[in-house]
Amino acid sequence: MKKLLLATFTAFIIVSCSSVKNAADKVGQQAKLARLVQSQNFIFNARYVIPQRMNILNIIPNNVGQLQNLSPGYYLSVSPDSVKAYLPYFGRAYSAPYSTTDNGININTKDFKYSYKANRKGMYTISIDIHNDKYTQSFTLNVGSSNYASLQVQSINRDAISFYGSVEQKEDNIQ
Repeated sequence: MKKLLLATFTAFIIVSCSSVKNAADKVGQQAKLARLVQSQNFIFNARYVIPQRMNILNIIPNNVGQLQNLSPGYYLSVSPDSVKAYLPYFGRAYSAPYSTTDNGININTKDFKYSYKANRKGMYTISIDIHNDKYTQSFTLNVGSSNYASLQVQSINRDAISFYGSVEQKEDNIQ
């Protein structure tokens, strides 16, 4: 009986120690995310896309439902002085672009408004508004403590589109 009691007590101590370690890791991840958001120096790497109009996905081959996998290389890059985006677009455009190279979401601007707020669960909602003579777009990025993020892009001239991916610290050599 004493051996059983000792084994139970030992198991309880081990489980308690591992939960303390997990809580400490979670606090560390939240602090790292807070620094990342406040520094305005990160990159969102898009992995999946969901257009607002689902019938557009009927023309995409090998499609499973509404979620479309993306090849690597699509991103939203945020710096304190600039925002750059290279994202695909599927959906309805209400006005035609001026050139054939303006089909996706291609942005490189220094004129933007950046704001963020944290909720009680440690998630951040980041808003980036871009207004210039060429386009008006709003980016809303929701980031969790595991750095998994969702990005909604709204434009005056196009239907909304959503992306899912991850947020990472931006390296110096990234665009």
